[in-house]
Amino acid sequence: MNRFVYYGNPQPYASYPVPQYSRNEVLQRKETLVLPKNIVYTTAVEPKFTEHLIRHKGLKVVITTTVGKLVGTLDDVFIDHVALTVNQKMHHIRLGEIVYFEKADEK
Repeated sequence: MNRFVYYGNPQPYASYPVPQYSRNEVLQRKETLVLPKNIVYTTAVEPKFTEHLIRHKGLKVVITTTVGKLVGTLDDVFIDHVALTVNQKMHHIRLGEIVYFEKADEK
């Protein structure tokens, strides 16, 4: 009864046949994605206010928002926001959040 017993790493092959693992169900769902077709984006447009902002493009302005004031150079005016540079950092401010703006005092 001299059996060889190996106590090291397991053998790289199985000493008995291993049954193959299989699944009868499909792994991926075959459903098509349903995307909404009638999406409408709206924004409140104030043409006269936007026109006044465009006149101050490139100038130093003070923009007062619902959370505070920002002083910087008005870079660009878009349909829904303005781009303002404050200390070499670009800020994008929604037009709906602007309470008022004024030309900044040049010092």
